[in-house]
Amino acid sequence: MNPRLLMRIASILKHLVSSRGLGVVTAILITIGDVTAQDQPDAVDTKLKASAERLDTELEATLAELTALRDRIAVEKPPLAAKMQETAATLREKQREYDIARSSREAIESEFEKAEKELRLWRDERAYLDGLLFDFRKNYEASSSLARSSELSELLLAADQPDEAGTAARVDLVAEAITDLSSVVTSPGIKGEAIGPDGVLHPGTFIEIGPVSWFLDEAGKISGLVSPTSALTPEVIPGTAERKEIEALLAGKDASPLFDPTLGTAVALEEVEDTLIEHILKGGIWIYPILLLALVSFLVAIFKFLSMLRLRELGPGTVSAVVAHLKDGESAAARQTLTGIAHPTTEILDYGIEHADLPRAALEEKLYEKHLSLLPKLQRGLPFIAIAAATAPLLGLLGTVTGMINTFQKITVFGTGDAKPLAGGISEALVTTEFGLMVAIPSLIAHALLSRRAAGIRANMEMSSLAFLNGIKPLESN
Repeated sequence: MNPRLLMRIASILKHLVSSRGLGVVTAILITIGDVTAQDQPDAVDTKLKASAERLDTELEATLAELTALRDRIAVEKPPLAAKMQETAATLREKQREYDIARSSREAIESEFEKAEKELRLWRDERAYLDGLLFDFRKNYEASSSLARSSELSELLLAADQPDEAGTAARVDLVAEAITDLSSVVTSPGIKGEAIGPDGVLHPGTFIEIGPVSWFLDEAGKISGLVSPTSALTPEVIPGTAERKEIEALLAGKDASPLFDPTLGTAVALEEVEDTLIEHILKGGIWIYPILLLALVSFLVAIFKFLSMLRLRELGPGTVSAVVAHLKDGESAAARQTLTGIAHPTTEILDYGIEHADLPRAALEEKLYEKHLSLLPKLQRGLPFIAIAAATAPLLGLLGTVTGMINTFQKITVFGTGDAKPLAGGISEALVTTEFGLMVAIPSLIAHALLSRRAAGIRANMEMSSLAFLNGIKPLESN
């Protein structure tokens, strides 16, 4: 077989593989295999040449087709790339517009919610104002004279309507009331009687401007604002207005008299305020044992504090001096060392000096005996303070229960319409609890402080006794 022909065929097959694919090449190879297997060498060469020529033709056609395809791709690629870039730019622009629209929507929703809350608040305020205007309309008609009510009858009827026109009518009614107030002049005065500071009725003259009233007596001694009483008799509040100002007001001149903007409420509150004695007496019967506990606890605490305050701590030097004198056999000098020291430990040491010649075990028992005999005196009064601290709140609670029982009994009789009959039981319920806590808290603090001080004294007694016992141990060994 011609080698050059085979190389040519291999080159053609290589191009076909790259252009047409492996299937065409496989078919050609199968054809060549069939030819080579059946024919003689000369015939094979002839057929191979024919196949090579056919392959050349196929290759040229394929290359021409590939070139045309590449040219078309080269022509179509720039517009497609440009369109792709344009599409990408359009997509980015649409994304940006979407983000802006979403942000705008969120802002609009937030503003809408805010506006909705403000609208709801304004509606509540309007409903409240409408209620005030309705109340004012009723009170204005009730306080106006018949002539004035007849004059404003159409406006009053329009103010009863629940629509916008009714709201406007109620506002107009407020304007009419302001006009009435601005047109009010000082009245010439009304003759009458009022209760003075001495509790006696005095004849005189009332001067009224709106709801505020002043009084001048005929004797020229009493003047001031007027406050209503439960007996419907006006009472003069002393020291509330100067007489010359009220006289100028009565004469129709310019004046600036004092007046009560609370219309008697401040005076009523001042009358309700109790003194300490009155406040205590409201506690009922159970306030007395609480006060007794407070007094006794206070006296015991003061006495115990003073008795502990005069005690001077017994230092180790004093015990060492006593032991040194005993070692030298100077019992009188040892007792002299303890002279003038106010402390329970001195009694223990003096008792130990008296029995210093006993064996250690016996002396230890004697010292412990003396220590136990001094403890009740040291603890005296402290248990009572603890009892007061624990009992006072219980007595206050008992007073609370008793007061509430009285309150419910009065509710059964009088009902709940008037609170004045119930005030006694409620005061008893609250005052006893208040004073019970006022006694318990200081008593607890005093008991804690005094107990701590007593524990310190007891510890000093034990340490001094032990130091004394250990100091004279050599005397026992002899």
